[in-house]
Order: sequence, then C-alpha cells, then structure tokens
Amino acid sequence: MLTYTARDQWEQHYGDGKGWRQLGERERELLAEYAPVPEGGGRALDVGCGTGELAAHLAGVGYTVDAVDFADSAIARAQEEHVGIEGVRWLRLDIERDDPALLDGEGYDLITLRLVYPFMRDRGRIVHGLGERLRDGSALVVITPVVENTPQERRGIALDEDEITLLCAGWEAVERLDADGLAFLVLRGPCHPATRAVKKRPTTGHALTGALAVVTDEAGRVLLGRSRRGMLELPGGKTTGPEDFAGAAVRELAEETGLVAERSDAHVVTMLVDDSHGVPRLTAVVRITAWTGSLANPEPKLFSRWEFFDLHALACVGDVFVPAARALDAVWPGVVPGLPPAASYPIAADQPPVPGEPAEATRLRLAMARTVIDGGWAPSGPVQAALRTVPRHRFVPEADLAAAYDGGDRAVVTRYDETGVAISSVSAAWLQADMIEHLFLRPDSIVFEAGSGGYNAELIAHVVGPDGRVVTVDIDPWVVRRTRRFLTEAGGGRPPNSGSARTGRLGCSCPRTAVSATSSGARRRSGSRPRCWATDRPYA
Repeated sequence: MLTYTARDQWEQHYGDGKGWRQLGERERELLAEYAPVPEGGGRALDVGCGTGELAAHLAGVGYTVDAVDFADSAIARAQEEHVGIEGVRWLRLDIERDDPALLDGEGYDLITLRLVYPFMRDRGRIVHGLGERLRDGSALVVITPVVENTPQERRGIALDEDEITLLCAGWEAVERLDADGLAFLVLRGPCHPATRAVKKRPTTGHALTGALAVVTDEAGRVLLGRSRRGMLELPGGKTTGPEDFAGAAVRELAEETGLVAERSDAHVVTMLVDDSHGVPRLTAVVRITAWTGSLANPEPKLFSRWEFFDLHALACVGDVFVPAARALDAVWPGVVPGLPPAASYPIAADQPPVPGEPAEATRLRLAMARTVIDGGWAPSGPVQAALRTVPRHRFVPEADLAAAYDGGDRAVVTRYDETGVAISSVSAAWLQADMIEHLFLRPDSIVFEAGSGGYNAELIAHVVGPDGRVVTVDIDPWVVRRTRRFLTEAGGGRPPNSGSARTGRLGCSCPRTAVSATSSGARRRSGSRPRCWATDRPYA
C-alpha cells in the first residue's frame, strides 16, 4: 500500500525501479477532448511527474512541458526513459515547500496532477496556488483513484466523495469523467470563495470557556483543520477543570493534530468575548511559538484533514468558524476581511518572535533590494542591509509575496475608510529607503515616526543599531494594534542586539500615511533637509 509521506520513501520507490499505473488510452482520449493543445502550441505543467510518462505524452501532442517531482530518483529515471523527447523541462521541485521560481512566470494552458493529489499535505493551498498559474480559459486536470473503486487496503491513496467535493468547490466549471475507474476531473476558472465567518450549532452550557491555538510552520503558514461541519477551524476546545487557557491550547493541539508544544511556548495574546446562540463565550487566543512532531489527524470523526495555509490566502478560503476567524485577526489584524465588530482584549504577553518564511521570500526580498539599490535610493550600507534583511511580507500578510516585494512604485494599502478611500499603507520600498537615507542616522540615533505600520520602523531599527531607539505612533488604534502584533511576530528579523522599535498612540494633525522622523544628533548634508514625501517640502 503506497501511503508514503517522506521524500526518502519516494526516492527508494523510484530508485528500486518501481513506478505507477501506466497512462491509459481513455486518459489520453479525455486529455485530447477536454484539454486540447491551443493553436500555435501551449505550455503545460505536470505536477508529480514520476517517471515522466504523462509529460512525454503531452510533449508528443504539442505542449511544451514543465515536469516536476520532488524525488531526484524520479527525475533521473524520467530523463533516462525519455531521452529522445523534446519539449520537456525535467525539474526537481517540491511543489509544497520549494521556491517556485523555476516555474514559468507567464502561466500555463494546462496543469495536471495525475495520481498525486491524495499524497499532498496542504491540498487547499497547493490547488489555490496552481489555479493562480492558469491562463484564462485553461484547465487544471486531476486524475485520481476514488474510494469506491479502490480495495480497502489501498484506500489511503484514494479520495472519498467529501474530498472530491472540497476539491471542486472553488471552480467556476467542473467536469467529472471516468477513466477506467479513475476520476478524471477538469477544473476551470478558479473562483476562490470569499472568507465568511460562520457559526456552529447551539453551544452547550459546559462550553463557555475555551482556547484556540494559532500555529505556523517553517514557512510562516497557519494551521487550519477542515472540520466535518464544513468549515475551517483552529486547533482548540474547552478548558477542563482547573486547566489554564495556554494548557488547554497545548492539550487540544496534541489531541487534534498530533503536534506537541511545551507550555512555555504557549502565549495567551488576546481574550475574545462573544456569544453562541445567546450563551456567553470567552475564548483565549494562544500563540504557539514552537512545536515538534508530525501533522496527523487523530480525530477523523471531527476533522477530514489539517493543512497549512498562506496568510494572504485567508481572504478567500470559504467558511471559517467565527472564533477562529477572530483569533486569526487577533494575531494578524486585517488578514481576514469583513469581520463584524467583536469585544477583544489584547494582552501584553511576553511572546518571543516566531520565525518562518517560504524560500521564495528570500529571493524576492533580495531582488527588491537590488532594484532599490540600483535605482540609487539606498546608497548606504546600513540601509541596504536593512532592505535585504527585514521580512517586508510579514508586515503586509494580506498581500502575496510578489506584491509585498514589488520593487517599483507599488505601495500596499492596509486600511480603508468607510467610503473605500485608502487611509493607511506600507509605502513603496524605494520611497522608504530614500526617506531613511535623508535622515542621516547614526548608530545611536533616537527616531520618532508619525504614521505607523511596522515595516519602516523595523528598517530604521536595523539602521540605528543596538544603541538606538525607534518610537512609532499612529492616530488610529487599529493601526497601533496591528503594528504591535507584527513587530512582535517578526521581531526576530533584526540582528542580535539591534535597536528596538516601540509603538504608541498619539493624537496629531499630521497625515496618517506620511512618515515624519527626527534623530538626536543626526548629521545632515550641507544645505539639505529631509523632505516630506507627501508635500515635497522640507520638514520643519
């Protein structure tokens, strides 16, 4: 029974000369009918290509193919067995974890997942990302065993009807066909459903207090479970006896996901107060900063699966349990849009920074820094180092990585007023670098920033070093809360013993999105003063 979960198992599988069910004639016919090659040729992506039979077929009918697999032994066999095939790039790539820079940035006319979908851990995230790589009118084709046609002992590699329903839910058009017992799914038009906070059935009297665990992986993605109630939930549940909230979160995390956290790595950061069908409810939001173990699903009667989601995708994941949606917003304010008002009590917890970012973020951050430096906006070494180091995407979690690290004129809007006017943003990187350069900061400078957001303050903290200090303020309490959370979450981005960034609230008449900063003892070039980016006038 092939239920491998580790790469070395797949390496052994292909290294031993084993393979998969051969591509059938019915599959070839359906591909020709439902995914014909566009006039003039097209590009295809074969995910989990194995020994390359499907990729070679697609190249033979006219596609230019990127064939990817995470097993070196699979790619080696594919290249050896299809040495005469033209039009295929064989790429060793883990589609779930690696930087996707090797993939075609112009998108694909066809993406195939043959006999691979059941083995994916974060299925929702991967399909979401692949859907974004489809050109208009193109198709994602999933070919997979189904439970009804699979012997009991092999059902670990098959999909049940619930999983197929989830897979098909986020597409404008779905066609399901049969390919000699395999489900042949043709998915077109990704239409990621807007996130909606939903309630469960009426709560019982003993479920008035509980805790939710917020957990991220090595790439900074958040763990959510697809519950049997048809919604996404965080690990968590009610407290038991004299158990405290952090202890409850740690216990529930282990019981529901198999992940193990120490009590010392569980930090209560917010208390949420609401009601469920008229019954008052108090929920602790517990940030888990470290954990061990392998993700599992010990309670299959309650959850169909657990997976990690990109933060920027939380705006389009469908139904999310109300307390879970509010807990996500407590840790990353603004990441789940459209939440109704609720009573929330942030706690000044001594939470350490939580590391984690995808490999793609490092590459894009360095590319952004190079664009800004080549444009002449960051001539000094300290500002250049800050641009290369500070994880900008962690201060705009609602934006995808490409938008967060845009090196051009793009600012990321983070807040709108009730009329839809942008009132807060993270400015373009070149502009922030230029403003910091014009402050002529010394390593021991004390800097005041009016108009907060976190990223700019973190850049300044890098520049002023361990003997400096940054105070960043805003007139909007929501912006202050957001900045505090992001500085806490990403504080590990600063070098050891570097300057600290603090947030505070200050009523003032300056524009909320303009940055005004001064430094004690800062030296200025003769005849020049820092200028306001909004008015192009020197600061007073």
